[in-house]
Amino acid sequence: MNKESVFLQKLNDKKLEAYRTLYDDYYAALVVYVSSITGSDEAAEDIVQELFVSIWEKQVVFTSYPAFKSYLYRFVKNAAFDYLRHQDVENRYAGYITDESSDEEVFDETEMHREEEYRLLFKAIDELPARCREIFLMSLEGKKNREIAVELQISIDTVKTQKLRAMRHLRQRLHLLFLFLLSTYTLI
Repeated sequence: MNKESVFLQKLNDKKLEAYRTLYDDYYAALVVYVSSITGSDEAAEDIVQELFVSIWEKQVVFTSYPAFKSYLYRFVKNAAFDYLRHQDVENRYAGYITDESSDEEVFDETEMHREEEYRLLFKAIDELPARCREIFLMSLEGKKNREIAVELQISIDTVKTQKLRAMRHLRQRLHLLFLFLLSTYTLI
């Protein structure tokens, strides 16, 4: 067996020495690659660490060295784009808040409720698992299931399942919010 095959076998067997090699050989290069996409060294380090944790926790079996390298770079690239989409959503929301406050108008009670709803919604979205959140945010951008599936190289059924999971989570998480809002508006 060659060096790459031995490494993959140890990685598949969850040998600690394989993870040291993975870190030594790939960490810096992956961080630089992700940083070039995100523009943030801190986010890049977080994404690469998430990759390593994912490899450890999931039962991923690498059958070839090219497949292994492809998995590494596809994972971090998708996570980097997910990070950028999330930043875009946060920036748009921050811009909305800035625009609203720059008008020097006093927020009325309805606007304060709306702001709180947005905050709770984004907090609930942030709690979703990474892939589920990525798919949900893409659908919020108006992308169709087929577009998401092609872009992420997954099946349409996976897209539908992840969107359904996201909606269930949000409905569960925000259920009390909606009951509160309903009771608030009926009392006024």
